[in-house]
Amino acid sequence: MQMAVVVNLVIIAVLFALGVAITYERPRAWLVAGARHLATRYERPEHTLAWEQEHAELWLMARRRQLTEDLRRIERLLLHDETMSATRQLGNRLAREQLIASLSRIPDVLPGRDRYLTDEPVRAPALATHGRTVEVLDVGGWR
Repeated sequence: MQMAVVVNLVIIAVLFALGVAITYERPRAWLVAGARHLATRYERPEHTLAWEQEHAELWLMARRRQLTEDLRRIERLLLHDETMSATRQLGNRLAREQLIASLSRIPDVLPGRDRYLTDEPVRAPALATHGRTVEVLDVGGWR
């Protein structure tokens, strides 16, 4: 209780001293200069339009790369899913359709800037005769 009273008195004294200080020209100039310095130091930096566009393109390139890798993985699964259940086969085909739709929604970025986009054909992995495992692709965005 007594500590709260002391804190309140200190706050009142600081506000009173601040009120007296801003009535004079020199302390007011110091306070304004200090406030401007703090504002410029801690303000949110503004980005130029070129910076915003470059980062949007980088994000699109990374997103396209990830979707392309996922599409290749699911197409490799489709090559050898005849031993899977019908539900898994249908899920793989639905995942492929969703990946293709997601890729088609990404606009073309400046030609030549996307070093991850390649048109290499999907190669079938070597078949293992024993110890086969089923790869499951978790495609986000489904409810």
